[in-house]
Amino acid sequence: MNITYQLTLNEYQEAVNFHYKNTKRPVFVSLFLGFATFMILVGTDFNNTRAVIDNILLVFFALSFYLLFTRMVTAYQAKKVYNKSSVLSTEVTLHISGKGIKQDKNNNDKTLDWKYFSKWIENEKYCIIYTSRYQFNVIPKRVMSEKQKEELTEYLSKYITS
Repeated sequence: MNITYQLTLNEYQEAVNFHYKNTKRPVFVSLFLGFATFMILVGTDFNNTRAVIDNILLVFFALSFYLLFTRMVTAYQAKKVYNKSSVLSTEVTLHISGKGIKQDKNNNDKTLDWKYFSKWIENEKYCIIYTSRYQFNVIPKRVMSEKQKEELTEYLSKYITS
């Protein structure tokens, strides 16, 4: 099976956001929220309504700042990586077979065996195949037919054990 595509900056940024949604970042947000709630419960005089409201607003704005800041940093880093990369912005052809994945079939590139891939995730727009914890290849589903999507899913399910 051959898949030819070219990622746009927006697609790459969306894929990176999807990647981060499947990491430990939501756990950190939950821990921060739990810690902040604990600090409110311990450090607030509940007889003073103004102190209660001030502490709730402080936690709300601190959490909002954290979420906004991480989102902005993620978008900036993804843009920087995309612009510096010579591979991400060019057209790529993947040859996917039982042996593995080979980029640009006509070149003398070697096939990357399935054992080098650690896991894969997908949503309605992208399929992300990981070679390490933070290194991944993004395949947009917009370039595949339904049959190719099914075939890709079969290959990934069969050869990559998560």
